[in-house]
Amino acid sequence: MEDKREYAISFLSGFADKSLEKEYFYYEMKRYATIIGPVTLIFGVVYMMFIISDYYAIENHFSFMIILIIRSMLLIISVFIYLVIKRVNNYANLAYLISLYEIFAIVAFLVILYQYKSLSYLSFFSLMAITFAVYIMPNNLKYAQIISVFLNLMFFIFLSKHIVGLENSALLRIIAYNLILIFYCNIEAYMTHYYKRKQYAYSRELLRLSTTDSLTSIYNRGKFNEELNKWIDYCNRYDNPLSLTIIDIDNFKDINDNYGHLIGDSVIKNITLIIKNSIRISDVFARWGGDEFVILLPNTNVEQAIEMMERIRMSIQKNKCYEEENITCSFGLTELRKNENAESMTQRADKFLYEAKECGKNAVVCEYGRIKEQCSTFKN
Repeated sequence: MEDKREYAISFLSGFADKSLEKEYFYYEMKRYATIIGPVTLIFGVVYMMFIISDYYAIENHFSFMIILIIRSMLLIISVFIYLVIKRVNNYANLAYLISLYEIFAIVAFLVILYQYKSLSYLSFFSLMAITFAVYIMPNNLKYAQIISVFLNLMFFIFLSKHIVGLENSALLRIIAYNLILIFYCNIEAYMTHYYKRKQYAYSRELLRLSTTDSLTSIYNRGKFNEELNKWIDYCNRYDNPLSLTIIDIDNFKDINDNYGHLIGDSVIKNITLIIKNSIRISDVFARWGGDEFVILLPNTNVEQAIEMMERIRMSIQKNKCYEEENITCSFGLTELRKNENAESMTQRADKFLYEAKECGKNAVVCEYGRIKEQCSTFKN
């Protein structure tokens, strides 16, 4: 699995495959959605509580009012995020929301410190704590890097001169410490993001292996049963049509006996490809077992399904799956009945498949009998 290009991870710890990275990031933000709201709310409340120390430290009434307004705004934004985030459906957009919140909090932090006539060395600890917090918050790594660099640049450009007793040599040492902190945070964040993606890739691959057939790479029987039950519940609830087809390769045992199992596997894979190219994205296609396949056709009545299955039957018949002769398939087709369950629907499709075999094979049989061929008509 590690050799697959699909799971390659870039230098910035993101999946090289853009669509996979988008899928992963959506999954990751969805996981953190439940804690982002409470975290921002707690931060907003704690941030507001510092107004008490501001009251005793700030002598200028105008400066104190600016600080009060800024802290109040951050608290209001924190409450807003706490309330709104519960209703967010597009979790990918949470990264933008978190980034905007962090930028506002940083600007608020810088503006508040600017209102003080002088600052102590404790301001550096605040800077380091906020830098560390930026990397802890769930977000895109490049956004965290940009925000942390912005924070440190703004602090040292506009606020370092306000610190009492700060000499140039001490300032250079502090800058060096902050650079080391940013470097450490980046390494730690990179390793965290990297191993989270590796774990996601393993989990994704394990899920794929547990739901797909190893020979054909389409759904296996277990996954198909899951989809079948889901669609039956949906169609029974909303009274939508649903059709089911069971397909069997004609004379497949003779192929294995005469030409070997490798040729038999090749025939199965070729027929799989023909069917995959003939169905819709919404259709559910699976290997039922051995030389049998199943197709679930959502929002499709039996008349529409008959046309589709006839096209597939003829495509298989015309295609040379191997040099010796053409391959044909038999089809048992049925439509979901009112308040029916998966077992009875599957049994009826299987019954029609048996009738197709008995009637000479290479045919589609459904409630209306054998399609397009002159044969005894089967009625349900």
